[in-house]
Parts: sequence; C-alpha cells; structure tokens
Amino acid sequence: MAKNPTHQVFALNSTGKDSMLVNHLCELSGCSFQTVFNNTSLDCADTYKMVKRHPDWIVTNPHEGFYQYIKRMQFIPTRFGRGCCRIFKEGNFIEYFKDIDNAICIMGVRNDESAKRSTRQDIDGNPSWKETWIGVNPIRKWTELEVWLYTLYHGLEINNKYRKGYKRVGCAIACPFYTKTTWYLDKYWYPKQYERWQKILHDDFINNEKWHLMNCTLDEYYRYWNGGLVRENPTDDVVTEFMEYKGLSDRNLALQYFGKKCNSCQKSIRKKNEIAMNLKLYGRNINQFLCKKCLMKKTGLTTEQWYETIENFKKQGCELF
Repeated sequence: MAKNPTHQVFALNSTGKDSMLVNHLCELSGCSFQTVFNNTSLDCADTYKMVKRHPDWIVTNPHEGFYQYIKRMQFIPTRFGRGCCRIFKEGNFIEYFKDIDNAICIMGVRNDESAKRSTRQDIDGNPSWKETWIGVNPIRKWTELEVWLYTLYHGLEINNKYRKGYKRVGCAIACPFYTKTTWYLDKYWYPKQYERWQKILHDDFINNEKWHLMNCTLDEYYRYWNGGLVRENPTDDVVTEFMEYKGLSDRNLALQYFGKKCNSCQKSIRKKNEIAMNLKLYGRNINQFLCKKCLMKKTGLTTEQWYETIENFKKQGCELF
C-alpha cells in the first residue's frame, strides 16, 4: 500500500473464517480500508444476519438473483459448468467498482484450499479485473488449523453456520462443489431453501427428460445433479421410468433415446428433440442419427423452422416429443 498510495483498499469478505481473519489483520495494520461483501443472493440466513451487524460494510447486489437467473437461462450449475461465481461474486464486485481505476483487493485465499489456489502468490491479480487492480493474499500460506487456532485465541467473530457442522459458509444449497454430507445438513438446518432447490431439480429433470442425458432415475438425480453423466449406459430402472413418463410401450423405441452419437460429426446427441426429430423424419428403427446442426443442414431447415416444426409435432400429439 505504501508503494501504491493512490489505490483504494478493499477487504473482500464472505463472512467465512478466512475473510474475517483478513479483516482483523487489516484493522491491526491501521491502514484505511473498506470491507466489501458480495451478495450472491444465495447465502443463508446466518450469513445475512452477520452482514447486518456491520452497517459500515459495502454490500454489492446482483441485478438478477440466482434463482431468477437459472430459471431464465434454464440452467443448473455443475462441477463442469457453473458460472455462478463469475457472475454473482466477481461480476458483482467488478460492476460495482467499475469507475475505480486503482484498487488493492485484500483476500482470504489460502494455498491449501484447492489445487487451483495452490499457485496463488502474495500479490497477484484476476484476469477479469482492470490491470491497475492489485490482489493481496496475506494468509495464503496459513493452514486451516492455524486459521482456527488464531480465530479462537483472539475471539474473532465466527459465522454461526460453522457451529452447525459446515466446513464452508459460502453459497448455500445450490453450490455444485458442496458434498452430499452438506446436503444432509441443509435439509436439517435450512429446510425451506432445501425443498425449494429439490423442487427446482425435480422440474429440471422432468422438463428436460434427463433420463437419457445422465443415464439415471429421478431419485438418483437428486444425489448426482452436480456431476454430469451418472453412468455410461442406462439401467433397466432408468429405461422403465423413462417409458412410464413418455407413455411408451415399446422398449426398443425407448432405448433409441439413449447413447446416440451423430453419424456425421460424432458429437453425442442427448437433447430429446434432436433424437425425436431423427425418429420422426427417418423412422423409429433407424440405426444412424444426426445432431441438430447436421440434421438442419441435411433437411435445409432454418433455426426458426426447426423450432416451428417441433412445436407442430407436439401439437399433433406425437409421443416422440
């Protein structure tokens, strides 16, 4: 900070143990700084109660809440594609402080948290930030044990969520990086939020017919929604449940929806309407399928005509769709 006296200093705080310790160190330093809490709209009541106890903190809020976002995008975050941190944490912060050219951002990042964070240095940045923004990680070499010992010895404020058995206090319920153990805690401590997310998962599975997208049953989806494909091939239970939902009596026809690849580009075909269009146009016993892009090219359909054709087939009551 002495080298960059024109920079404004911000301590980024999630109310987690690491953030609160960094905030404490900033206070000890005697430097002038502001604490910033980036509201993801997905935190729990314990976190929001803690934030309210600090009216001097800056709180950044998203233009659109997490639940509204996933509904609009028809999107469920997974470990392979989430986007929620980029939008609701980094995005909030960057948008809120977009008019500030020079900033020092002090964070509670630690090297032993993950493989991705193991390479972080004392001073670094973020590719999404302005080039003049500087990131500082004063406790990057601390272990989790050291953080807790220091926190308890000095009587630092602790998010009550830790006392409920959680190891992390970040985004609640819907974070794809939480564990199944955490989901059991969610069900007990935050039943309303838990049931809301279960309802979202239920509707997502049914509306998108994810039997053949993930090769699992609805009950399995509640346990594996964050990890992508459950198995390479569907079990009898998966196929049977899919048949009951679609109202199909022909098992061979039901199996046509599973494990297909485009005969032209070899891309996996998992979307129900792509499979249904192949079956509708070329027969229910075909052995070769085309993905949407290749099928549109072969039939000469435009994107608009593609969706119009599907809607017409649905209105006719075609069971394939």
